[in-house]
Amino acid sequence: MSENPGGTPPRDDDPSVPPPPPAFGQPSGDVPPTPPPAEGGYPPPPYGTPGAQPGAYPPPAYGAPGGQPGYPPPASPYGQPGGQQPYGQPYAPTPGQVDIGAGFSWAFTKFGQNWAAFVLGGLAWFVIILVVGFIGLGLVGGVAAVTSNADGVAGTAAGLGASIGIAIFIALMVLLLVLFSAAFIKASLKVADGRPVSVGDLFDTSHAGSLLLLALILGGVGLVASFIPIIGQLAFVVAGFFVFYAVVAIIDRNEGPIDAIRTSVALQTRDLGTGILVYLLVAVVSWIGTAICGIGVLVSLPVGALLTVFAYRRLTSGQIAA
Repeated sequence: MSENPGGTPPRDDDPSVPPPPPAFGQPSGDVPPTPPPAEGGYPPPPYGTPGAQPGAYPPPAYGAPGGQPGYPPPASPYGQPGGQQPYGQPYAPTPGQVDIGAGFSWAFTKFGQNWAAFVLGGLAWFVIILVVGFIGLGLVGGVAAVTSNADGVAGTAAGLGASIGIAIFIALMVLLLVLFSAAFIKASLKVADGRPVSVGDLFDTSHAGSLLLLALILGGVGLVASFIPIIGQLAFVVAGFFVFYAVVAIIDRNEGPIDAIRTSVALQTRDLGTGILVYLLVAVVSWIGTAICGIGVLVSLPVGALLTVFAYRRLTSGQIAA
């Protein structure tokens, strides 16, 4: 190779001079460079890189057409379109509306399928209540006869004992009546669950404490209302409407009396029109059963309880066996 002492730059076609190294990012060797795209066809720089123009779109999200794997987008909240139910969370369907005709038909159908348990259980309850009532009235009458002939301290003590005995007798009768009406609700809940019902199911004494407290609360309200002519009676009827589902809530949800009253008020105020229709229909059915020499109660009470449970399960999106 000859030297170039004069400082004249070498010619490009001089084979003795090696070619310059390729620029960073350009192909080397004999690979021809990629021709630039047509005018106006340059893609925008990646989002977030120097030189990006305002309004440049980010790369496609994970799962989108043409997107690259990456972090998935945040899931939609449960209950929103496209949202998924969180793992381990109970399914909470939207409460449904009460179809009065379907409920009445369902109640009569289920009573026909389980009439033996309802009727025989109701007859057994009638016998128990009558026996306890006659015994209690006999004891109260005997104590009253004794105390009427006693004087002085003995008479005062006898009168106090008689008052306590009467209070216990009244509380016992109230408890029996509450358990009697709740027995049909318990059996109706089993029917709604699709389970078989027997006579023994009408003598389930669970929740007796909560049911008695509920009866005492309602009894106190009724006592106060009785001192207010006309308006008091109307107010008690309205109160009965709002606590219509309290017994069902105690049995089905194991709630206390106060919580059960709150649950019932919430269900009744959700759809006042339907609530009033169900309340009146159950009242009319019970009245018709009582008017037919009293024996019709053995049909009207179960049918009314089944209709009540049907409406309750529809409002709470609970199970109703076909």
